[in-house]
Amino acid sequence: MRYILAVFLLFLLVAPVSAQSDSDKVVFKAMQDEIERNKEEIVLPNMQRPFFLSYALGHYRQFEIVGVLGGVVNSYVSNGNTTGGVQLMLGDYNHTSDAMYVGQYAEASIPEEMDYLGVRRGFWLATDVMYKFALQSASAKDAYLKANPQSTEEAQLADLEKVEPIVKIVEPKEPYTIDRSKLEEIVKELSVIFKNYKEIYNTRVVVSGIDMELYRQTTDGVSVKQPSRFVNLFAQGTVTTPEGEKITDTYSVLVKTPEDLPSIEELKKNVTKFAENLVKLKDAPKVEEYYSGPVLFEDGAASSIFTRNLLNKQGLFAYRKPNSDRVQQVKTLDDRMGKKIIDSRLTVKNYSTLDKYNGVSLIGAYEIDAEGVVPEKEMTLVEHGILREMLNGCVPTSKAPHSTGSSRFVYSGIAYVTAPGTIHIQADKGIKPEKMKKALIKAAKEEGLDYAYIVRRISGIGSLLYRVNVKDGSETLTRTADISAITLPKIKRVLEISNKENVSNYILNNDVLSSLIYPSAILIEDVEIGKLPVKAEKAPVLTYPLQR
Repeated sequence: MRYILAVFLLFLLVAPVSAQSDSDKVVFKAMQDEIERNKEEIVLPNMQRPFFLSYALGHYRQFEIVGVLGGVVNSYVSNGNTTGGVQLMLGDYNHTSDAMYVGQYAEASIPEEMDYLGVRRGFWLATDVMYKFALQSASAKDAYLKANPQSTEEAQLADLEKVEPIVKIVEPKEPYTIDRSKLEEIVKELSVIFKNYKEIYNTRVVVSGIDMELYRQTTDGVSVKQPSRFVNLFAQGTVTTPEGEKITDTYSVLVKTPEDLPSIEELKKNVTKFAENLVKLKDAPKVEEYYSGPVLFEDGAASSIFTRNLLNKQGLFAYRKPNSDRVQQVKTLDDRMGKKIIDSRLTVKNYSTLDKYNGVSLIGAYEIDAEGVVPEKEMTLVEHGILREMLNGCVPTSKAPHSTGSSRFVYSGIAYVTAPGTIHIQADKGIKPEKMKKALIKAAKEEGLDYAYIVRRISGIGSLLYRVNVKDGSETLTRTADISAITLPKIKRVLEISNKENVSNYILNNDVLSSLIYPSAILIEDVEIGKLPVKAEKAPVLTYPLQR
């Protein structure tokens, strides 16, 4: 995955004036003037001038409200923060100064008011820092290549793909209203629920969010403005098992705007269910014996399997080997292009602009990526189990020589990484959800097992496992289990797949706002489950007040 800086500026002659607010005009004008000046003037004697400059600016408001047992303990709302950064490269598109292929950048200190001179000054200072860094990076890269001559296919590729000039202003489609008193009331009503559950301590309910406008301007002629926004609400609590093990669990909701939050009635219902399940988990019997056999993964557990295998750094993202010894190499799926990587009933697609599916708003939707490339609305990455394409930005690789418009801004600022919009894992010949458990029991009986397992969440000591009696189908919640890793070979051939789809929003690798549409359940054979050794912790000196 690749970090880069982004700044967006409109080339004045093309940008429609009506599309710009007063603050937009200030930002665009300041960035354009400063980038033009530095193209010519930032050079040291007998040194190169930069061939590529990129300025990025993010102006945002954010909030966080924390509630504990019916009271608000923290309430913070900020309506004017600004961040910025400069990316600068020497050389040319065939051979840049970027040895890591991660688009190193220098942070720019931009005033909250975003006045013209203040914005220019921030970028001017950061450009000076970045120019000196690029000189050092270019020297180190050339020395590495001299000592390590490259003969691979990638060595013949350009270091950077030139982006076609584009001017695009994307405005939010929905309002983002930070109603402080309403949000405080929500955390009060939700956090007070925990007063009914004395076994649960260290409880809190938090609602937070960011509403950001991101601007980017480059010497390629890219001038872009786009939004990045989300709201995260979560409830958290801890219980101690009879053996002294602590289990901390979280219920969370991730949506695009405060207006998208579920109703207070639905939230109260879900937080109450969360609390009840946490108490049940505390008293559930431990997994004490080794198990090897079929396991049914449902809901969040199924989601975890797909994201960990397909959407990690070794997954469906192209990766260019750095020209440096300072970075650990990443093993990718490059050598599996055109080969089967998952069950042939599964097809994986990436959507960019899809903003709603089955009534759920998707936070992964975007119209243009952070480098100024407009992505295809739909892209097939895996077709009936066969790897066909990989997501990439503007650094060419042997299997992904062109950008797929997949450079996504991280949710909290101006850096960006290669990431999807909405990943859709489609299942052919899936079966009805109610038949999945029957298939599990049948598979267990065929192996002569007395019981099997359903896993509904994979989260270490907080995993949710249900032992299923193969005779009557009854389920018993268990805890503290060591579940063997479900790697890519494990999902190359699976027993059954549900035809029901779940839709979820999440923050991929704690970086990018993304969405996932996936089969609600997947049945995998030969999974190992054993006892998880957990060290009991000493009881606190002071007893939790509600337990006194």
